[in-house]
Amino acid sequence: MRKTVKIPLSYQALYERAYAILESVTPIKADCGRLCGKACCKVEEDITGMYLFPEENVMFRDLPSYASLYDTDFEYDYGRYADLFTCDGSCERHRRPLACRIFPLLPYCKEGEEPRVIMDPRGRGICPLARTLSVDELDPEFVAAVEKVTRLIMKNPQVRKFVYELSKQVDMCL
Repeated sequence: MRKTVKIPLSYQALYERAYAILESVTPIKADCGRLCGKACCKVEEDITGMYLFPEENVMFRDLPSYASLYDTDFEYDYGRYADLFTCDGSCERHRRPLACRIFPLLPYCKEGEEPRVIMDPRGRGICPLARTLSVDELDPEFVAAVEKVTRLIMKNPQVRKFVYELSKQVDMCL
């Protein structure tokens, strides 16, 4: 019998697979941007945006004209910092980063626990869904896709460290 060797996905392959899983799902069966005037896409005076997951910048080698990347002080592993993706309020939906695709949900995990998907408490200030609904009230296909992506990305050690640190940050919001 031949032994199968699992080869880890490259970061590009990992994010391409995650993006594909999320391609046709949304938090609700309607345009949620109509509820809030696309609040999560609005540009504020302060720099606001979405953290890129580890090495997700590989997906933005040719950064669209409406987007910018910034360094942050969010350290998820020794000497590794998350980039912040910002936009001018418009985007090509197929070019959104993972955090935008899963919003208002978030992978959450503490070391030694199984990962789960939670409503991102940081979104309460801008997202009516995060403020008024629970995960169970979102479109089940969307939630299932985010859960599938969470299981996929958590196999990567750097992503796992990122989610652990992000979960600690989120705990301060709960």
